[in-house]
Amino acid sequence: MLNNTWKRGKSLTAAAALVLAGACMRDGGKDRAAAGTVDSAAVGTTAIMPAVGPGVQVTRTDARSVTKALDYELTPENFARFVAAADSLSAMETRDAATRAHLSANIEDAGSTDSDAGLKWLESNESVSKAINSAGISVRDYYVTSLATAAAVRFMDDPKAAPGTPALAKNAEFLRSRKSELAKLQAQREHKAVVTATP
Repeated sequence: MLNNTWKRGKSLTAAAALVLAGACMRDGGKDRAAAGTVDSAAVGTTAIMPAVGPGVQVTRTDARSVTKALDYELTPENFARFVAAADSLSAMETRDAATRAHLSANIEDAGSTDSDAGLKWLESNESVSKAINSAGISVRDYYVTSLATAAAVRFMDDPKAAPGTPALAKNAEFLRSRKSELAKLQAQREHKAVVTATP
């Protein structure tokens, strides 16, 4: 029990450090990553923690998901599903005005105080949920994977510098060979054309 309490405290400390880093990144603008520059404050989002891929906004009430993301281990399978869900969501956002309007709403401006407001907002739209679920991933897992990926990107060049949790360092190492996928996810998030490099 004491060991679990210590681990939870360590995760919360790491979460606090990453939230603070996210706020600094938002104010500073850009965070350098091996995949290029990763903009932590995507279009229409004033998140307190960076996210990766389309549709994710993080509010101050999403601490539970932020903490879970620090212990969430990325694998080839769950990351592939996340990327497929992002592709599906990005395609739907491009062709459907209602989905685009929903995803571009700034929920921080709405002043929601609901617990898990960012996650609930993403889950609240049936079309968005279906697009994500079609890739074999739940909306909750999509949301948490987005945060886990964003947190790990910051330490991709130096996984040993990742604070707090073993998963964060492993995730940073995992992402080092996935720079093109990260660049694509960032382009989708920023509503930019996806550029594919050919050898």
